[in-house]
Amino acid sequence: ATRAVERLALEFARDLLEVVDGSVSLEVDGRLAFKRRAIIERARVMLDQLAEAGIDRERILLKIPATWEGIEAARKLKDKNGARCHMTLVFGLHQLAACADAGASVIAPAVGRITDFHKKQDGVEGYAPDADPGVLAVRRMLAYLAAHHPETRLMASTFRSPEQASALADCPLLCLPPKIIEELQASEAPVLDLPPVDVPERLSIDQAAFQKLHAADALAQSKLASAVQNLSWAYVSQEKQLVEWIAKRQDEAAESSTLALFRIWDYDGDGFIDREEWNGTEEVFNALDRDNNGRISLEEMAAGLGAPYRPEE
Repeated sequence: ATRAVERLALEFARDLLEVVDGSVSLEVDGRLAFKRRAIIERARVMLDQLAEAGIDRERILLKIPATWEGIEAARKLKDKNGARCHMTLVFGLHQLAACADAGASVIAPAVGRITDFHKKQDGVEGYAPDADPGVLAVRRMLAYLAAHHPETRLMASTFRSPEQASALADCPLLCLPPKIIEELQASEAPVLDLPPVDVPERLSIDQAAFQKLHAADALAQSKLASAVQNLSWAYVSQEKQLVEWIAKRQDEAAESSTLALFRIWDYDGDGFIDREEWNGTEEVFNALDRDNNGRISLEEMAAGLGAPYRPEE
């Protein structure tokens, strides 16, 4: 099922690349977020699939959660495989700094989720754009990258309002839901012009420093853990839906084949195959004739062949 989900995502990516400019992100299984080696192995399989499908790897980003293990996996994939990585679920400056040091192509902080955390902590309904914690956090990240890693692109995501998007209009990339895009298109309000933020000092991040800073950051610690869990649930849900879809199509195909086979022998079209119409062996006829009435119904044939049967309503 996991391979089927990945293959489906690859086919979607192929179609998207034909209608959009720029890059398309392919998500590595979120259940592997804390398993460096497994992320690398899965990502390399995906890269091989891209090559086999003739898809330009330069237009594909591998989307990986910004856990320490995910960041180190991205470093290895870039250094050894030339992969371009899109680091997601970024909530703290220490995550951003580590991702940039690892050579990530795109880093995606979660604006709305940062704001959600503070709204709950502060017991408020919202903030003015120039005081929005999510906006302020991402603007500090923008300043950090501009000063220390200008080659790395930041893509703000999980917006909750058009005002948040307007406040981050100078961000290189924005991941916006259709509703907010429509609201921005309909709005005549000017783009918000906020004062510059102080540039954070460059961080030196190894595993020990990352873990120490992460443990001290209640927001990042809480949101990263819950977001990884949600990713895992989403992946399981996708697998379940795809398995059900495939099973349904297989059942429909088997049912159609059984009906076609039944009609070959049901010469008079009365809905039964009697012994005179039967062209097979006596042993098979007797095995299919489950009620021993000398006739084989469509339901009996389906049961004998292990195919589904749904009588017409």
